[in-house]
Amino acid sequence: MSPDDEGFIDRISAPARDACACRTVIFTILGPVGVLTQREAARKTAEEQLSEHRVRGLLAALLLRPNRFVAHTALAGLLWDEPPAGYRSNLRTYASRLRRCLSAVDPSRIRLESRKGSGEGGGGAYLLRVGEMELDADVFLRLIARAQTMRREDNPESAIHLLKLALELWHGPAGGCDIAGSGRLLAQLDAFNDLRLITHEDLIAVRLQRGEHRLVIPELRALLADHPYREGAWAQLIYAFHRSGDVEKALRTYRELRDILAKELGVEPSEELNRLHRAVLDRDDAGARRVIWPKRDSLTVR
Repeated sequence: MSPDDEGFIDRISAPARDACACRTVIFTILGPVGVLTQREAARKTAEEQLSEHRVRGLLAALLLRPNRFVAHTALAGLLWDEPPAGYRSNLRTYASRLRRCLSAVDPSRIRLESRKGSGEGGGGAYLLRVGEMELDADVFLRLIARAQTMRREDNPESAIHLLKLALELWHGPAGGCDIAGSGRLLAQLDAFNDLRLITHEDLIAVRLQRGEHRLVIPELRALLADHPYREGAWAQLIYAFHRSGDVEKALRTYRELRDILAKELGVEPSEELNRLHRAVLDRDDAGARRVIWPKRDSLTVR
């Protein structure tokens, strides 16, 4: 199902975390890796079986490759930077625990399948069955894709609603804070963290376009406190102060960013930020808007 299909928004307009697909089970990687269920006994079993951090790593690796067999050798490269000699035995143990977890939360079907002698080296493979919109990351991607469509159609209210729903799916860094995996797996999960930040900045951009200049300032400050090198967010903050009529804070914010970049990274602000700085100095509203919203963004700016 594409994000443009009829009824897509209706299916996810309830609290996003609990009604992603109106199913009894949902897989999560936008926060701690896990399997959610409304049944208390199944929830306790799932938590017990997933308590080992490398079992969660296996689940994450399979969730990022849903509905296809992943060779043991490939999984070893995702769970360890240097796989141990007995990694196949470890994988079987982790898969056994994962099966018990999945059987508890969804006893009506076989979720985890195995194949002997498949893939690289003939060492076998695992496949995780994931239904449409059962993975929170899948819903997240659909929501932001639909939001982009709404922005192109100059429908900011719907775009804001969809972007907020997308961000509500998150409950911490992708994969959780203690997941075990190789640098390759962690990099794949971190890509979702980057997309979360971009989505947050997109939401703020639409709100700025709707004239919410003062309202987004505390939100931007909070974002930059955790991610001080996000030049896009700094540009939005400078613009928000500028459009709120506080030129002094807009200019001071630019100097603050310049000092952070020079002292901590040894670089200068980007050309876009320098153009925004010049626009603020010149009281050039149109020039400032062109920095924040390139020509490809068709929404009406207020």
